[in-house]
Amino acid sequence: MDDIDPDQIAIMTLLEPHLARMYPCFPAALALYNEVEAHIRAEHDDRAAASSVYCHVWSGLQREFSEEPGFHFLTHRGLNLLNVRDQVLIRAKKVDANGRHRNADTEQQRTFDAQEELPGLPPAAARLVVGYQPDAAFSEVERVTVRRPLGRWVSQIVEADVERPWMDITPVELPFGIKPRRAR
Repeated sequence: MDDIDPDQIAIMTLLEPHLARMYPCFPAALALYNEVEAHIRAEHDDRAAASSVYCHVWSGLQREFSEEPGFHFLTHRGLNLLNVRDQVLIRAKKVDANGRHRNADTEQQRTFDAQEELPGLPPAAARLVVGYQPDAAFSEVERVTVRRPLGRWVSQIVEADVERPWMDITPVELPFGIKPRRAR
């Protein structure tokens, strides 16, 4: 734990009591999407599938946390966020193995990911993406991650009942300006 970013430890410690309730929202959402008849899902492109799962995740989080003190669901110019005690703002997204999301490159998106202030949102709150990584068949969730965007850090939520319900999976990246050596 010595090598883990202190920011990551603080934020994940804040979220720790809630991770066991957050995690199931993601596999349940993908399972619900897969209850749609196969001939209908066959007409969905990646965006439609991810959008459908997102709607189920968002509804699941609302069912789970809407009565929880300190949890507030916000919509800011089309951006749905879960506000946890004005300390963390969470976006739910489909992500890759490194916890990175892909979506339309908008000024609002860049501002959120850069941890910058957005009018009407708690200015000091960490901006996070909690995401699910589906398998290649889009039938199961391989992992659920919590990421502080712009490559700061990424944690994987561990589903099992363990001492610490998350682990650091921040990818090792080369320092800025250094490029990998090519094989000869």
